[in-house]
Amino acid sequence: MSYEVEIAALRSDADIWDKAGTDLAAPIEAIAPLTLAGADDVMGLGQRMGIDTTYERARSMMEQQMYQGVEYFGTMSLALREVATNYEQQELTSAEGFRSTQGELGGN
Repeated sequence: MSYEVEIAALRSDADIWDKAGTDLAAPIEAIAPLTLAGADDVMGLGQRMGIDTTYERARSMMEQQMYQGVEYFGTMSLALREVATNYEQQELTSAEGFRSTQGELGGN
C-alpha cells in the first residue's frame, strides 16, 4: 500500500469521526428540553419519591455524555489528521533526501 493511500485512509477515518460528532447534535438538541420541573411535571407522590430529581440527574448525565462524545470524536478526528499530515511531511522529506543523495552520487 502506498503512503498516499494510507494518508487518504487516515483522513477518511477523520471524516468519519467528524460526522459521528455532528450526528450527535440532533439527540443532544432533542434531550435538552426534556426536563421535569417538580410539581409542574410530576404528581405529588412522584415528587415526594424524588422521581423528578432522579429523572433530571439521568437526563442531565446523558446530555453531558453526548457532549463529551462530541468532544472526544473531535479529538480523534484532529489526531488522525495530524498523523496524516506528519506522515505526509516525513514522506516528502525522505523523498527529498533520497533525491539529494542520488544527485550527489551522480544519479546511480
